[in-house]
Amino acid sequence: MKFIKKLATTLAISGLCLTGAAQAAVTEVEGAAGGGIVPWALLSSGMPTVSATWVDTGDYTLSSLALQASFANRVELSYARMNFDTRTAANGAIGQIDIDVLSAKVKLMDMNGTMPAVAFGIQYKNTNGNQNFDNLLNNIGADDSDTDFYVAATSLIPIGDKKLLLNGTIRATRANQIGILGFKSKWEDDYEAQFETSIGMFLNEQTVIGVEYRMKPDNINMSGYQEQDWGDLFFAYFPSKNLSLTAAAAFFGDVVTAGGATSNPPTDAGSDQRGLYLQIQANF
Repeated sequence: MKFIKKLATTLAISGLCLTGAAQAAVTEVEGAAGGGIVPWALLSSGMPTVSATWVDTGDYTLSSLALQASFANRVELSYARMNFDTRTAANGAIGQIDIDVLSAKVKLMDMNGTMPAVAFGIQYKNTNGNQNFDNLLNNIGADDSDTDFYVAATSLIPIGDKKLLLNGTIRATRANQIGILGFKSKWEDDYEAQFETSIGMFLNEQTVIGVEYRMKPDNINMSGYQEQDWGDLFFAYFPSKNLSLTAAAAFFGDVVTAGGATSNPPTDAGSDQRGLYLQIQANF
């Protein structure tokens, strides 16, 4: 079951500190500070941070629990446990897939005048499922664990009394659907460079709206398993410096369509996946 491109997303002011103090933020679904589907060069607030994320596209659901913290304003460490529920796709044979993500991000350069903040990050991922899922990985020649590497640059640009956040990330990855379908395949086993971006407008210190786009590799050369890029439109609200609430509309494209899952899924299962993304995050 191809990952539900869902994830969709949000924003993440992740350590952005508009007022110079620790600021509530948003967590990328894989656990790093950043947008909902894109890690940024900005670090988490420094305080222990916990987030819970829920995405539902009708055909699939994805939940994520994440914990993160940063140290000396230089290094961010995070852990996320994602759970992907295939529901009735593939007649329910695959069931639930768990993905553990251990991440580290090192800030290489602070945001300064016209220069963006720059950071280097790694994400080690391990995917687990039932025996049917293991058989699927064997059929496509996929591994159950691998590591992504990325470099991110983030700028905050004043526009009148508002601020525009621009982020660009280059990721080296072999993940199939960010790891939900394992990593690499018998058709493609090399790392590929993928571009990711977030654009957010701070309407005020408590409200941000924006868009995200994430390119993804297409490693599996089988009908029904073709992988498409992700996108989202997000709205984030920060009622206090310790709490954030995020909602987003996610656009995933086809995610394991009929004939790609197995025996007899509904003919439209996995097609044109769109869903609602919700997240709550708290700093302690």
